Amino acid sequence: MKRLKIYGMMMLGAMLWMTSCSSEDATKEVAPQEAIAISFGCSYEDDEEENITRAGHQGVMNTEDLYATGFGVMASVTAGDEDPYDNKPNMMYNQEVSFTFVGDLEELIDPDNSELGVKKGYWSYQPVKYWPTDLAHCYISAYAPYQALPIADAETTTGIYGLSTNSEVPYVDYRRCDNPEEVVDLLWYYERFAANDKIPGLGTSKAGILNMKMRHALARLEIKVALKEGTVLPSGTKVLIEKITLTGKMAKTGRLSLCSPPIPVIENEGKADQWTRLCPVWSNQTYDKNGSGVDTERIIKIKNEDNDPESYGIIDSQVRYIPGMPYLWQPEGLKVYNPSAPKGTDNGLRNALSTGDRTGYIYLIPQDDLELTVKVKYHKMTSGSDQTGVKTTKETETPITISPLYGNKPYSLNLTLSNIDL
Repeated sequence: MKRLKIYGMMMLGAMLWMTSCSSEDATKEVAPQEAIAISFGCSYEDDEEENITRAGHQGVMNTEDLYATGFGVMASVTAGDEDPYDNKPNMMYNQEVSFTFVGDLEELIDPDNSELGVKKGYWSYQPVKYWPTDLAHCYISAYAPYQALPIADAETTTGIYGLSTNSEVPYVDYRRCDNPEEVVDLLWYYERFAANDKIPGLGTSKAGILNMKMRHALARLEIKVALKEGTVLPSGTKVLIEKITLTGKMAKTGRLSLCSPPIPVIENEGKADQWTRLCPVWSNQTYDKNGSGVDTERIIKIKNEDNDPESYGIIDSQVRYIPGMPYLWQPEGLKVYNPSAPKGTDNGLRNALSTGDRTGYIYLIPQDDLELTVKVKYHKMTSGSDQTGVKTTKETETPITISPLYGNKPYSLNLTLSNIDL
């Protein structure tokens, strides 16, 4: 009996052990989820539907620039009873994320599809952070180019000259540059997760990768010029631009919020192709002051020289006048404006800031409204003579108002010259 009892106990122990082995997979299923690292994918995205490009424009930060500059991340997780828009970055504070190339630097990821222009490599940072299991009170925002702290010469530097502390709601302070050749573009990203959101890529080989699409935080102004509709341009005559002057009260510094939800702005309202553009929130704009502390007007010059630190050079524009050059060597000059030209065809407008086949912009800090006075100095040439004229057209005598001036939005100032003695 004793042996049988012992044998029975041994059998019972064996059965328990075998049951434990057979239920190992079930035990894994009910165990807490393994931590998933926060990883990033990042590229530039232009909200302009008809002008989406991975290459961007000269002077405009794009995906290629992001590889070189990296970006800074602010992230937090808050409790359920806290204000979701009063976030201090308790998970990541100005975390630098940089890109590492892998393989051939010229090789692209799947160049035949939507990833055109994205290089082979990966974004990384240290130390690694992990996704919270509940995303209901998680936010992640970013800016580019990355700015290390402390910022040298913060009182005079242009571009990013200040960042919030880790005990503040995140923001970036930006100062507009007076030298067009040194203007720093500014990109921004914002993501707030809802209670039912899942970790990006959960259940796939890309689990934890947040693919960020950076947008422009500044307003971009392009200037196009043409001769007034109906103007008859005699054969052998060219009208070329010497200088365009914009005068107005333009914000010198401003604060970009990295935590406020973007402002949805409906584009082409009332038209079949309307869509929504997401614009960043700006505050704390400052302006140039005179001796009495009153806001003063700033002057932006666009001239035909590319070596003037106070002017936007238009040396590569189709409408520029080149001093000393004979008629035949001058660019094509202004064309006659044709407002009835079919969409996508040449309507005569020429970009005064273009550089070759790329578009140039004047960067402006968003503000409630902007009133500009525009003056144009032109140069008329014929195959047998060279005459200079100065003319402020009727369209430029009255201030042009842009209200409000949004970030992440390109504006086009179309100027038509009239009453020119041809």
